[in-house]
Amino acid sequence: MGLATYDELKAAVADWLDREDLAGRTGDFITLAEARLNRLMGFSGLTVRLEVEAGPGQAELAAPADLREVLSLVRTTDGTAQGFRVEPGRLVLEPAPEAGMPLVLTYRARPRLSEAAPTNAVLAEHPDLYLFGALAEAAPFLRDSEMLAVFAARFDAALTEARMREARIAGPAALRLEPAALPAGWRT
Repeated sequence: MGLATYDELKAAVADWLDREDLAGRTGDFITLAEARLNRLMGFSGLTVRLEVEAGPGQAELAAPADLREVLSLVRTTDGTAQGFRVEPGRLVLEPAPEAGMPLVLTYRARPRLSEAAPTNAVLAEHPDLYLFGALAEAAPFLRDSEMLAVFAARFDAALTEARMREARIAGPAALRLEPAALPAGWRT
């Protein structure tokens, strides 16, 4: 059984629980796990760069539906940051631009699996986070403290490993030139 899509994940959770009567609840367990993931993670695969336009005098922009955290809002014309604040469902520019202004919004997206959005970067890279998170969320419903301990530990281990991988990816890397590309007299 695969774990590449929302439907496959739901089927896997039901299979691991080995309880046919819970098939209708697997989506709830996944949603609860996803809420926990949203509070705990900051994966690079969830970074979105979006070009937006603020019209003359337009102080408010609709926030993307999947906005979790704004990383930057930059004017494309001169590359400077625009003053803004985040309010529920919107970004408020301070001050409102006098003329139209192209902007680039960089933000962390909130992963949400559903029938309409059957996959995302987290599921693609870390399906164990979703699986063990959903199983840990099922344990209190089943009143199974042993199951909770096992799957919470598996979730925590998967989260630690995923964070370590992200730190390697996001960390600085040395730029090296092949010796043939170096100017005469340079050494590595």
